[in-house]
Amino acid sequence: MTNALTFLATLSEWGLTIYEWIIIIAILVTWVGPDPRNPIVQFLRNMTEPVWGRLQVVLPSALKLFAAYIALLCVWFLKIFVPGTLRGFAAVSARQLGMGQLPEVIVGFFLLGLGVVAQSLLFFLMLLLLIWFFLTLLSPSVNNPIVRTIFVLVDPFITPIQRRLPRQRIDISPLLAAGVFLLLNLLVVAPLVQMAAGMAQGGHFASPLRVF
Repeated sequence: MTNALTFLATLSEWGLTIYEWIIIIAILVTWVGPDPRNPIVQFLRNMTEPVWGRLQVVLPSALKLFAAYIALLCVWFLKIFVPGTLRGFAAVSARQLGMGQLPEVIVGFFLLGLGVVAQSLLFFLMLLLLIWFFLTLLSPSVNNPIVRTIFVLVDPFITPIQRRLPRQRIDISPLLAAGVFLLLNLLVVAPLVQMAAGMAQGGHFASPLRVF
């Protein structure tokens, strides 16, 4: 039983890693405008459709461009939670972990997955805010779909700050918002990840922090 669970954990980890790279390759392929009839392109589309394709359907129009990134976040969460939970059961089967400790380990891996996703989102938002700050220095055209999408995403965070700042020649609200997200990560999310990692390490199995 222990060997079977450990094998399933490793298999799920490798499977999710492969799927992660399929999504990444599909993203790169879309940048070159490939022939949709190409068998490789069709394979990538069929493989990513269950997650990426469905997200493009359900997400608001402003977020559709980021469906692939959100799909990656889902895979990263599963890549931590599923193998970690299976290894927890394997540790109980091998009597390396008491049954009473298993719920804490499962919750630990769940929170760890959420923490990694939250950190990724925060860094993504910080990147968008920094990009928007540099774009404002260049006075970009709002007719550009990428510029408009970035504005829609960052506007809820910079508008409240802009209302409290005196009018300036250079809008520093994106930098201040990025600073808030950085502090949020350092003071809230990073300690949560550290606590969750401690909970998940109730047994002696592979480190849950190996995401990529």
